[in-house]
Amino acid sequence: FFRKDIIKVFMSKSLTRALIISIWVFLLACFLYGPRFSSVSKDSINVFTWGGILNEEIIQSFERKTGIRVNINNYSSNEELIMKLKTTEGQGYDLVIPSDYAVSILVKNQLIKELDRKQLSFFHQLLPGLLGRFFDPENRYSIPLSWEVYGLGIDRDFFTKPFTPSWSMIFDPKVVDYRIVMVNDPIEAIKIAGFYLYGSTSSLSKIQAEKVKDLLIQQKPWVAAYASSRADYFLATKNSPLAVASSSYIFRSKRNFSFVDFVVPKEGSFISIENLCIPKTCDKDSLVYQFINHLYQRESIRVYWDSFRLFPSVDDKQDLNFDPQAQEIFYGLAEDFKKYHFFKSLLPQQKIRDIWVEVKVN
Repeated sequence: FFRKDIIKVFMSKSLTRALIISIWVFLLACFLYGPRFSSVSKDSINVFTWGGILNEEIIQSFERKTGIRVNINNYSSNEELIMKLKTTEGQGYDLVIPSDYAVSILVKNQLIKELDRKQLSFFHQLLPGLLGRFFDPENRYSIPLSWEVYGLGIDRDFFTKPFTPSWSMIFDPKVVDYRIVMVNDPIEAIKIAGFYLYGSTSSLSKIQAEKVKDLLIQQKPWVAAYASSRADYFLATKNSPLAVASSSYIFRSKRNFSFVDFVVPKEGSFISIENLCIPKTCDKDSLVYQFINHLYQRESIRVYWDSFRLFPSVDDKQDLNFDPQAQEIFYGLAEDFKKYHFFKSLLPQQKIRDIWVEVKVN
């Protein structure tokens, strides 16, 4: 009798374990292959993109005009995008929107196809400064959709005296006597710290990596929070007078809070370009090109800027209600591009993770 009870308990635990494993396998399959089943209609496309980068008004306008349904799937990082495309070989996706460095990885892994420029009615309007960059030198596989620069979001009520923007405002203990918000991405944090110490560089030596780690640890006592998407919140609520952030977040906050401002450090800063690419397995090219052309129409560009404050990649001379600062950044791109740099990994992934863990737990 006792032995039967043991067998029942064992079988019960085994069945429970098997059920849990089955559920996880099902969830993983949905995560990786869900887009394949999101729509069986021939008149639909699946777009894989950052959350909050495609305005619903633009999508609905396209659907009404063409009858083509647009299914949106979101990812939270370029790494997630790359992993999913590698795992599925791009099947189930018709259009993806990777950041600059991710494009080169997708090309290297043969996950995206060459674009047909004849299908792009706006190509001649693209800003020259955004073309021919390291991740796709001939723009054979990608076209820029939007861009933004990184800098310092500041509280003008706190910084009342004239000053020269500098990265020393977040790293130099002789300068910092306030709380700051630092980026929460280890690649970005290490790149910014490395830039402050060594200028523009493509890699770090072992000694330089230790110096970068020490700098980030030294910085930690005056970091109110590590945040990326919420950096502007700390400014708006006056929890911190300075935040390292991208221009789009700060310009959005400026619409509602007059004391919020954005400055680019004198030493230079970083730029991020979001691009459109078509997965190699896509068989709906005609529909995708219709959607791409729709994204670059005048009304779409206006809605895009009004919604997200991401700079458009074309200039058709329309009024986008740029404030003087945004106008200076947008129209100064060609001349100022030399002072902007791209976020790239300066160290192997494991070393980056090790440094970030030490910074966070120190």
